[in-house]
Amino acid sequence: IRTLPLPLFGSLQTATSFTLAKSRALPRLVGWAVPLTAGALWFVWPAVDEGWKIEMGFKSDPEAALKAAEASQAKEVAKSTPVELPTEVMEKVEGAYKAHEAAETEDDKLLAKAAVTGDFTYLESKWEEFNEKAIRPGEDDDEEDEDEDDDDEDEEEEEEEDDEE
Repeated sequence: IRTLPLPLFGSLQTATSFTLAKSRALPRLVGWAVPLTAGALWFVWPAVDEGWKIEMGFKSDPEAALKAAEASQAKEVAKSTPVELPTEVMEKVEGAYKAHEAAETEDDKLLAKAAVTGDFTYLESKWEEFNEKAIRPGEDDDEEDEDEDDDDEDEEEEEEEDDEE
């Protein structure tokens, strides 16, 4: 590898020894790094393409700024124009804060009368009717529920067997 030819140096060994000799002088030149970089950029920066500066984010995109300004103007126009709603909707909006008037049903009237007189026998009779409909004597709901649960389990087992095949 030492004899590998390199332009200007002849071989890799010569290039390596030259680089090592010059790198020993670098600590003395570190103080010049910032001023030399600033001078080079001052000289080169005007020649750099504007599109590249925008692409790299060093400069703002004037077209994007123009589009943003147009979009903000469009939003302002949209905010300033009132929205026109149909009359039905406007009536609902205007009446939204008002309480709805509930129509008094027959049960409400009977309940108010019972509260005034203290006689709640009407409600007791209604409860008895409901209780009779709910109970249905002679039927055992628990056995039916258990039978349904067993049927559901059998169906699930059959589906699992089908999936395994």
